[in-house]
Amino acid sequence: MSNTKIQDKSFGYELVKSIIQFLYPKFFRQIEVRGLVNVPDNEPLIFAGNHQNGVMDPLAIILYQKEPIVYMGRADIFQTKLNRVLLRFIKVTPVYRIRDGFENLSKNDRQIKEAVDVLLDCKRLGVMPEGNHGEQHKLRPLVKGLFRIGYQAEIMLENKAHVKIIPVGIDYNFYQHAGSDLVLTYGKPIEIKDFLAIYLDNPAMGLNTLRTELATALSELMLDVRSQNFDRTYRLCCYGVHAFLEIQAQKGLPMNAMTMAGLRFDARVALAKLFDRLATENPEIMEKLDKLTINLNRLPGYPAETMEWMEEKPTLSNQFLLGLLALILIPGFALNFPAWALNRLITSKVEDKQMHATFVFTLGMVFNLLVYVAVTMVAGNLLGASTIQLLMLFLFISTLGIVSEKGRQYLRLPWRKLRYSFGRRKKLISDCKADYFLLKEKIRKLIGD
Repeated sequence: MSNTKIQDKSFGYELVKSIIQFLYPKFFRQIEVRGLVNVPDNEPLIFAGNHQNGVMDPLAIILYQKEPIVYMGRADIFQTKLNRVLLRFIKVTPVYRIRDGFENLSKNDRQIKEAVDVLLDCKRLGVMPEGNHGEQHKLRPLVKGLFRIGYQAEIMLENKAHVKIIPVGIDYNFYQHAGSDLVLTYGKPIEIKDFLAIYLDNPAMGLNTLRTELATALSELMLDVRSQNFDRTYRLCCYGVHAFLEIQAQKGLPMNAMTMAGLRFDARVALAKLFDRLATENPEIMEKLDKLTINLNRLPGYPAETMEWMEEKPTLSNQFLLGLLALILIPGFALNFPAWALNRLITSKVEDKQMHATFVFTLGMVFNLLVYVAVTMVAGNLLGASTIQLLMLFLFISTLGIVSEKGRQYLRLPWRKLRYSFGRRKKLISDCKADYFLLKEKIRKLIGD
């Protein structure tokens, strides 16, 4: 019987991780990673991130860490033997909830023991403490499982090492399809030893105190809209980004972001705090602002995309270059079309929108690879290519496919604008721009005050 533990390194895991590390950033427009210096080496760590976007969330945390992270995932994805083998291979272990059947809860004892063992080996554990993913950019109540695991490991380590929780904020300006921004923020470690005395004296109070500490830390690392009217506040946060950045630049305020993705995220966070306060102190202002979004909300896409649509000032040279880019990439579009069509078919039948990006990324990655190999073999056979030539052909086809996918993401908004350049839609765009710039000026005034 093998003595290999799930937390041990393996060549297969590292190979798969390397492939995904290469492809994952291609799914996004920009990625900004913050706070890597907050993650210590060779210590027992629990990574705890907010959860909104299916498997894309734990992947974000895993791929920017050198050491493997054993993740605890919901038990319902382990139903088939194949899934259990594959998930074990990528270091995912199940955790059972009441919805998985009361009779299965006893199995958690074994899973908790394995999770504690990861920490006793001074390795890394990953948990999504909200328990499931949610649609809104809002921190939901945290479950207590990770805190029980942390306390148990801290006690068993007997001061040989100390368990730390790393809060991780994850934000996408939209999450249902490719081409969004991702901002990933590793927060300062929370030392479980600092709360151990409370736990030993009163376990319930110890769990709740540590849970409150983590919730507070996570809230500061993410977009956490607390207003009762989430949709209204979130829309205004997105529509107000450019107004906030303009005021910030005019006042010479510090900008700590490294990318535009980071700047846009910081603006949404600041605006959320402003609008959450206004929703309580002056709801009439929020109502007036929201009335200006009626036409904007009729446009396709997400609020963050709409804001950029309204702000863009196209020139003839830009339009010419975009048209030229589209023509150049037609062969790549044709190459990727089977995967696009398959993903659209599958996601149209998946009601859980938080899983759409997961399907698009994973199925696109696997299916596109099969298509690229098939096209390489057919073309190579027709050309009588040698082994080296086949390899070069595959690299060319793969590169064309990846570049074309990025091109498709980039051309999505220009194509949408083209469709709204005629007839009644053109009038709608004119009304939207008038409303947007009036809204922008009102938000600028609020920020300036």
